Amino acid sequence: MSPATRAYMDMKYNPFTLLGLIWAGFTDVEDAYTWDPATQVSGVDEEMILGVEAPLWAETIQTMEDIEFMVFPRLAGYAEIGWTPETLRDWEGFRVRLGAHGPRWDAMDVNFFRSRLIPWGDVPVQ
Repeated sequence: MSPATRAYMDMKYNPFTLLGLIWAGFTDVEDAYTWDPATQVSGVDEEMILGVEAPLWAETIQTMEDIEFMVFPRLAGYAEIGWTPETLRDWEGFRVRLGAHGPRWDAMDVNFFRSRLIPWGDVPVQ
């Protein structure tokens, strides 16, 4: 299950994102986290879904820094969707846990999107 409007990592985060496409709309960090694979397509029940995927098409990607920017922080949300039942997922708790990764990613020199939706601590937002 990888609906373009929620899981395509080549979609822009917002209208100001320089990289990415917009044909499926914008996918901010909250949109990437707050969807349930079992409710995306009528007639497709939860037991029919083998998992989730988050494709990154590379038409607008040129460097590893571009890849990192498009993938982080959304990838963490997709992982949680894949491994955690919907009843146990909580956006408010997730955004705080996600914010704790900001200083780590900075220390590792990861070029991640610093969303204003996430409390990054000392990490500047975009």
